[in-house]
Amino acid sequence: MLSLNLLSNFLKLIRLENLIIMVITLWVSHHFIYVKENINLPNILFVSLCISTVFIAAGGYVINDYFDLKIDKINKPDEIILDKKIHRKSAIIWHLLFSILGLGFGLFICVQVHHFFLIIIQLIAILLLLLYSVFLKKIIVLGNLTIGLLTMLLPLLPMFYLKIMHYNISEYTAYSLFILSIFALMTTLIRELIKDVQDMEGDKSGRRNTIPVAWGFISSKIIIFFLGLITILFISAFLYKFYLQNSLVLIYYLALIIVPIILLLIFNITISNHRSFKYLSVFMKLIMISGLLSYLLI
Repeated sequence: MLSLNLLSNFLKLIRLENLIIMVITLWVSHHFIYVKENINLPNILFVSLCISTVFIAAGGYVINDYFDLKIDKINKPDEIILDKKIHRKSAIIWHLLFSILGLGFGLFICVQVHHFFLIIIQLIAILLLLLYSVFLKKIIVLGNLTIGLLTMLLPLLPMFYLKIMHYNISEYTAYSLFILSIFALMTTLIRELIKDVQDMEGDKSGRRNTIPVAWGFISSKIIIFFLGLITILFISAFLYKFYLQNSLVLIYYLALIIVPIILLLIFNITISNHRSFKYLSVFMKLIMISGLLSYLLI
């Protein structure tokens, strides 16, 4: 029983559900390329890419919790894993181990495709996640952009490796995956800002200069609103360009993405308690998953 509890807490520490979403993101974007272009990464390379990504992200989550411990004791005291369930100092070891493993699988891919410079992808991801945990998240806007850009890169990874291997990909496929990455960027920025609003009390005490701390609760809600509108415009332009005559795709996007974003924006405006934003965070994650799964239809 003790070992099961320890495993459960460890999986919470590395955000298992987020890691699964990352793997699904890679699979969906890769599957989309395969269906549209009839080309794909060899299985061993695709699996290695997924494993490398998961290890690097897990290391990022662990080291982030290490540096966030004092703030988390204010923002979410009941959800703390380090110190309560797992020794805090072990986080450094796990971060180092995960980063090395992620780098190792990334290097394996480089060897297989004969492009060693590609290891810079994993190196940059590890460095950015570490810098984010140490100080980037304390700088207004910069922390949100860091996570947003890393999330934006994720759907493009399979296409990037295939291009390196000299496969030609149509403009339609490249454009569609670019829209998916923009959707990932915009929804991540919205969710990160929602989480900042939710955690503004602890961020103040930790002297973290987030948007809600620096500009206030109302300004943050306005920014969330406009980011949501921009996201809807991007989606609408994409649907108009490619899927205006496809009623199934239109209904899916309208029912599971556009209307939910509109509802989220309405809730964003009407909610007056910053702690209630935790429900918007969960709602936003469901919208992100809906947008991801939409690529199985198109």
